Parts: sequence; C-alpha cells; structure tokens
Amino acid sequence: MVHIFNSIHSALNAITNNSILGKFGIITGSLITAIITPIVGLFITCFAFTVVDMIYSIKIAKRQHKKITSDKNWKGTIRKIIDEFTIIGLARLLEYTVMGSNGVFVLTGGVTIIVSLTELWSILENLNTLNPKGPWRALSQFLTKKGEDYTGIDLESDEHNSDNSVVKKPL
Repeated sequence: MVHIFNSIHSALNAITNNSILGKFGIITGSLITAIITPIVGLFITCFAFTVVDMIYSIKIAKRQHKKITSDKNWKGTIRKIIDEFTIIGLARLLEYTVMGSNGVFVLTGGVTIIVSLTELWSILENLNTLNPKGPWRALSQFLTKKGEDYTGIDLESDEHNSDNSVVKKPL
C-alpha cells in the first residue's frame, strides 16, 4: 500500500512540477470524475428531454405568432438544464458519500425519472396544443389522471383558488 501511495505521489510531483495548486486541481478533478462519470447517461437523458421540450415550445410560439428571441429562449433552457443537473449531481453526491461507489443509483435514477417525466408531460402538452386530436392525447389524459390520483391535486382546473392555496381534491 505504501508503494502505491509513493508511486501516486511521485507521479503527481512529476506532472505538477511539485505545485500544491496543481496537485489540488488534479485530485479535485479526479474526485469529480469519479462521482459524475457513472451518471453521464442520466445527464444526457435529461438534456435530451429538455431540448425536445424547447423545440416543441418554439413550434407552438411560431404557430401562435409570438416573437421568439434566442437570448430569452436559451437563457431559460440553460437555466432549466443547470437546475436539473444540479439536482441530479446532489443526489449522486449523497449516494456516493452514503452508499459508496458501488453503482447503486436509487436517488439519481429516481430524480432523473421525475425530471424526465416532468419534461415528457410538458412535451405532451405541447403536442396537444399543436394537434389536439393526436394519438398522444390518450397518454396525456392517462398521466394527468394518475398524477391527480397520486397527489390529490386537480390538475385540470385552475392551479390556485382565490387565497393562492393549491386546490386539492377531497379524499
């Protein structure tokens, strides 16, 4: 074990020219890589759903003759992607520190599913707006019904009543 540590130490010294800042950078990069590399596929999944949602949102805006500015559109999408990646990254950090690096992705997988389903719901709403009689209408109605059943919130009515509280269905 001491031999391995000495080998790593001498390699770091050779690479960084014995710089403390260089060693810190390499070690930090290695830790970030160890945490993030296993979940790159999850990041790509969320990114793909978000970009598809953005594309359909642009189609709706064009159909409704709304002015589309790339600055506003990209800022909103990039902000959403950063938020999604932050949530997934924090879930992975929690898994990594609590459960170790044994490849169990319970939290990160769950967060990715929630984010992706939210984006899928938005995509279905966009498709319903573009073509209300399309085949996705049944899937959208099914997801809405299941969402109402699980949350107890009427998703078809106005989101808020007069006192700004969420409208809940009676149990």
